[in-house]
Amino acid sequence: MPAPEISSSVLLRSEETGGRLAAIEITVAAGWGGPPLHHHDFDEAFYVLAGELTFQVADEYATAGPGALAFAPRGVHHTLANLSGAEARYLLVCTPGGFERRFDPAPSEPAPETTFVGPRIASGTRGTPLPVPDGRPKVLLRSEQTDGHVSLVDSVVPADATGPYLHTHDFDEAFYIVEGELTFQVEDRLVTVAKGEIAFAPGGVPHTFTNRSGEPARQVIVCTPAGFERHFARMAAKRAGAEPPEWALQPIPEVTRVGPQIAS
Repeated sequence: MPAPEISSSVLLRSEETGGRLAAIEITVAAGWGGPPLHHHDFDEAFYVLAGELTFQVADEYATAGPGALAFAPRGVHHTLANLSGAEARYLLVCTPGGFERRFDPAPSEPAPETTFVGPRIASGTRGTPLPVPDGRPKVLLRSEQTDGHVSLVDSVVPADATGPYLHTHDFDEAFYIVEGELTFQVEDRLVTVAKGEIAFAPGGVPHTFTNRSGEPARQVIVCTPAGFERHFARMAAKRAGAEPPEWALQPIPEVTRVGPQIAS
């Protein structure tokens, strides 16, 4: 029996986020043709974890490898395909949530409507390579690109880093682990989150994290609504001894410290 062209794991559901966010890890086979050109009323961010994918967003074509991100705003026609000779894997982030039901064998509710408007990406199509941003942390997607709906940041947490103090803020924050493992505190609960797993802190809920593993870890941080990526951009500029970009000088959402760091 042939292997399926696509497999998926729903990491974060609409019901867990008040409908604001969903996340799915998806693996597609070499030569996967992808869906026909389409649009819908939610945003999609595609963070490539392995392999190479080809995207069409509006009338532009792009290719993306590991660490690169493609974004399709709500209402804009788009599609993707794996035109390479190797398997590819990506993290799909949807704002608002609901589309994760498309990957359920027997969904309890319908997924948001998708309108098909054109063909699949033609075999042999080559797009402009999408760059991986410089710096640490790396801002992958920012407020100005998403009408304020969502931002994504690629962040490395050094071995034995104690992490921030316990804190709250008014935006939701999800943490997808790309490499290693981190320990999260959400309210009074401690949980260790490993590669391929996700932690979620709703707006207003105390949370923090630490790296107890003895090895570096890497995570993709999703914030909705956006704005906190400006903090990470300022941090990266300071580490590089450079001035932050102009967009990073806009106001940063308020963060309130409410407790200590996680004890080692």
